[in-house]
Amino acid sequence: DNSDSLYEIFTLTDVNERLNIFKNYLLDKIKSKPNTKYIEVVEQLYQTPKEQTVVTIAESFNCNKRHLYRIFKMNYGLSPKVLLNILRLHLCLTLMIENDIDFIEVANICGFYDQAHFIKEIKKYTGFSPLRLLDNYK
Repeated sequence: DNSDSLYEIFTLTDVNERLNIFKNYLLDKIKSKPNTKYIEVVEQLYQTPKEQTVVTIAESFNCNKRHLYRIFKMNYGLSPKVLLNILRLHLCLTLMIENDIDFIEVANICGFYDQAHFIKEIKKYTGFSPLRLLDNYK
């Protein structure tokens, strides 16, 4: 079940295992005849989520944002913006847990506008503030 796989991401301590589960979740979403170009773009997003925007992703597909949205919804079941936010969230959690970096620095490293935006996005996807999330993890 996909929801069980996504829950498992938060229970694992190994970053590579967490990434593999999320990658497998996305790959399961791809239709039976995947376009390798889409897979390559998602791989790029894993490597550099901070530097990516919906506009830069659309440019890599040579399309506009609306068409990109349709491509992602059809192939992954997610919008490109949601995918980017999930990848940034994963990067944030990894930095906070493994490197004990403060929230302001993590927000900057991960490409959030400021600490308030960072906290809002963490709450939106996890239901917890970053501090409470860390406390629950520990």
